[in-house]
Formats: sequence, structure tokens, C-alpha cells
Amino acid sequence: MKRMKKVILFGDSITAGYLAGEVTPLLRDLVEQDLEAQDFTDFEVISAGVPGETTREGLARIEDHVVKYDPAYVTIFFGINDLATDKLVPIDEYEENLRKMIEMVGAEKVILITPPYVTSKKQPERPVERILAYGEKVHELSKEYGTPIIDMYHHMTLYPGSDEFVQEDGLHFSEWGYEFLAALIINALKVKMAESGE
Repeated sequence: MKRMKKVILFGDSITAGYLAGEVTPLLRDLVEQDLEAQDFTDFEVISAGVPGETTREGLARIEDHVVKYDPAYVTIFFGINDLATDKLVPIDEYEENLRKMIEMVGAEKVILITPPYVTSKKQPERPVERILAYGEKVHELSKEYGTPIIDMYHHMTLYPGSDEFVQEDGLHFSEWGYEFLAALIINALKVKMAESGE
């Protein structure tokens, strides 16, 4: 039997598929279905998202939840809690935590995702300028390590109607937001696969 290659989605509540007040397998299922639809049938998608986490908590569990599974590819999607006023992880520490994650997983396996759009009126503790500043650190790491990057804030604000990507709380993704994120992850995975000759 062919060994399944693992794609691990690593992050906070958005990665965990938080919808209507509970964690769901929605994002994992969407990514897996999209892979199968494009004939990538030898992949197992694992959700390693934990609500409320910053890069501090993520770094503390990356060995047990990601590295030990020897994944083929890993999405790293943290930041929207790191930059929140009530949990604030200083921007330099955020960058260093992400750097350690990339080093532990291996840059050749990593897809980085920037902090996403939020509805400012409903999420005043997550100001746009901070989202952009933390996102810029993710861009710098992507350039340094040569990893694909999904600029989630950019993609979510490219067209009018950004609020349709998020739930009523202005933070967590709606079903449409998850479908959009899954499609962007698939595109980035295909870039990674092409690089590795799959």
C-alpha cells in the first residue's frame, strides 16, 4: 500500500475551522477534497489548528503536532492573535517564532500565510496597520527562506465585499472565506509540488 503524504495545516482558530461557535473539520475537508478533485489522491490532510493561539503556543507544540509526523508540506498561519492588543506578541518575537517554526519543519516544506483581513469596527483590538506590519514580517521570511506565501489580507481586500469572507464577529472565516482559503492553499501546494517534481 502506498504511503500517504501528509499535509499539515498549522495555526490558530481559523486553521481549526472555527465556525458558528465550534471547531469543525471544514478547512481540512475542503483542502482534501480539492486535492482529490485534481487527482492528488496520495495526500492525507491533518488539521493542527488550536483556537486562541499565538506563535508562542504554536512553537511550544510544533514538535508534537507537526514535526514528529514527518509531513510533506505544512501551512503556517499565525498572527491574528499575536497582533491583538489583549495578547500582543511583540513583532520581533513574532518574526523569531515563525523563523524557528520554519527551521524546525524545513523551509522546503513550508507555505507561509499572512494575518488576514478583519472587520475593523468589530475588531478594534486588531488594527489594520498592525495586520499589515506583521504581514510584512511574513513576507520578509518568505523571501529569506524561498517559501511560497499566501498574502491573506491582500487576497481578502482585492475586491469589494471583504466582510463576506468573515463571520458576524468580523474575525473568523465564513464558509466562503474557508473555500477561498482552501483554494489558495491548493494553488500554493501545486507550486511546492512542481518545485519538488511531483
